[in-house]
Amino acid sequence: MENNKAKVRIYGQEYTIAGQRDEETIREIAAHVNEKMRELGRSFSVDGQGTLAVLTAINIADEYFEAKEEIRKLEEVRENLQKDTEHYLKLWDEAKKNFAQYKEQAAKTMEEKKESEEKYKELEARCSEFENSFFDLQMENLQLKSELEKYKKTYGI
Repeated sequence: MENNKAKVRIYGQEYTIAGQRDEETIREIAAHVNEKMRELGRSFSVDGQGTLAVLTAINIADEYFEAKEEIRKLEEVRENLQKDTEHYLKLWDEAKKNFAQYKEQAAKTMEEKKESEEKYKELEARCSEFENSFFDLQMENLQLKSELEKYKKTYGI
């Protein structure tokens, strides 16, 4: 791993810092430490830079732990969102499956309706034929009754 070096000034003193980070990142980190030391130096009267450095380290460590806790909470949220996503994807897949089944059932029902309508028309036609046949039989029956009445009168029965 490559060590990068950067000359930085922290609380009025110059340091050469080496690390795996790029030079710009090393400078940003040093600037952050410098700013924190200056904030504490303005807020408190501290005896010596060593004490100020320790207080700064404690404040930065506190920020670190707060960030770590925030990351943990965000990871928890992410895990919950992942579970929710999986749940909703499962629901989506079930909905698609149900829709496909519904669509298939609707097509089947439409085909059955069509067949039922055709059968109804066929039965309606047969019923009409039976009505016509029945009417013809009634007419023939009336004609036969009429002839029977004539025969009865003619032969005196």
